Amino acid sequence: MASLRTMSQGPGARLDPDVGYWAERWDPDGSLHPLWYTSHLGDRWVNLTTLPMAYAALPLWELGGYRAALLLPMAGAVGAAFAAGAIAARLGGRRWLAFWAVGVASPLTIYALDFWEHAVGVALVGWATVLVWDAASGVGAAVAGTGAGSTVRRAAAAGLLLGLAATMRTETLVYAAILAAAAALSWIWARSRRNAAGIAPKDGTVAAFAGAVAFAVPLVANDLLERAVLGTSLRASRTASGAIGAGDAPTDRITEALYTTSAMEATDAGVVLGVAAAMLLALAAWRGDRDRPASDQALALVAVAGAAVLFAIRASWGLGFVPGLLAAWPLALMAGAPKNRAGFVVGVALAAIPIIAATQYRGGAGPQWAGRYLLASGLLLTAVGAAALTRLHRAVAAAVVALAAAVTVFGLAWLSVRSHDVADAVATIEAQGADVVVSGVAHLAREGGATYGDRRWLTATTDERVREAADVMAEPGADVGSFALVEYAGDGPRDVPEARDLDGWQVVAGAGLRLFDGVWLWISTWERVASTEHTFSQ
Repeated sequence: MASLRTMSQGPGARLDPDVGYWAERWDPDGSLHPLWYTSHLGDRWVNLTTLPMAYAALPLWELGGYRAALLLPMAGAVGAAFAAGAIAARLGGRRWLAFWAVGVASPLTIYALDFWEHAVGVALVGWATVLVWDAASGVGAAVAGTGAGSTVRRAAAAGLLLGLAATMRTETLVYAAILAAAAALSWIWARSRRNAAGIAPKDGTVAAFAGAVAFAVPLVANDLLERAVLGTSLRASRTASGAIGAGDAPTDRITEALYTTSAMEATDAGVVLGVAAAMLLALAAWRGDRDRPASDQALALVAVAGAAVLFAIRASWGLGFVPGLLAAWPLALMAGAPKNRAGFVVGVALAAIPIIAATQYRGGAGPQWAGRYLLASGLLLTAVGAAALTRLHRAVAAAVVALAAAVTVFGLAWLSVRSHDVADAVATIEAQGADVVVSGVAHLAREGGATYGDRRWLTATTDERVREAADVMAEPGADVGSFALVEYAGDGPRDVPEARDLDGWQVVAGAGLRLFDGVWLWISTWERVASTEHTFSQ
């Protein structure tokens, strides 16, 4: 949002995503830049992970601001829902049921309402999976209106979609590799069994080549675009960073893998609840088949009710993130229902999980929803699970759908509270009237990026950085007579952080501010010792 705002304020629709830095003269390394994770590239300050998403959203931003820009992730979520419907139809399930299950009762409902590239990337991976599956097995020919199509065309189209997704989401590289391997194995298996859907080796080779070339085209184009605009490559550096860090800190990675795959909260108790709920839902999928005895169906209903109780316990802890894939996608557990022949799709979804867990960025497994690097797996499993609902007893299927909807409503409530609280906090802090805001909360200015530029901010998360910020603001050319220092206040507004001794500055006031449930901030206002030009008003 900060990038779009600064781009739109330039002459016309600028394509330069430079967010700038008001204190660059005194802090050339950007250690105090207000937006966390900002990179200094040449003479630019860039805080983006993908240029295509920003460029696509810029006209929408200029048309209607933040809400108009949200049409892009919304379109991505709708595309992903259609992909889920296509997968379900190929399995003999109800297309519309899978569409609505993903569209309004899954984590993608939440990702559609925040400006991230996840929903768009997931939609592209979902449709690429459909195309590769069709090309590898001919399954699409059995679906009314799809036709068999050309294997080479499908492979090329899938490669193009995966390449586009990879310009936005680095984990797409994992799914692309697994889809290629799955297609090759499917072709070999079909040939070995003399299956009518088997593809001749020559055709398979041409299709693989077409897919690889099509996959490379968006990546090369994006790399050239980044180098032309920024002088370097963003995606290549992020990919290299993930590859270099693969497998490091194994204990931390195992912990974060548990968080992102199954936890209802990023705590030991959250992992226990998530794993237990997943086991109960798997039991429901196993015993809930409509052809099983009534006793088995009753057991399945009890299992779903037990999972619902565990989710209710989690909800009683208060609003917050549900970081686990299986915890936030209850329908994904239905993918193991009997008579569901979806080995290709389920295999791709499951094979990606351990690889992504070993290579994902560490440190952010808790504050996220549904394992954001695993969303494509969640989509694929949920599409298969939605198809399996027609084979389950109606009461069991209805109970699982209701549970998925309830978890999604919980997430939407958290998104609303968190977004509004951050916006209100930023507005309150900036209304103090200080010349500069110094944030000891790393991501506060970044999460308030939609108003970036209205006030001068610095981000200083340690005592040493705060002193550096004080020195920068004391520079004659900085023209700073007062600043507001924002810090965590521990357990409440009376839990005041320990006072600092900042040369040339004195604290003149302080107040507590509630950010969201259980999180309090302390805002202290400081003035230059020798200055009487700036006064503080509460």
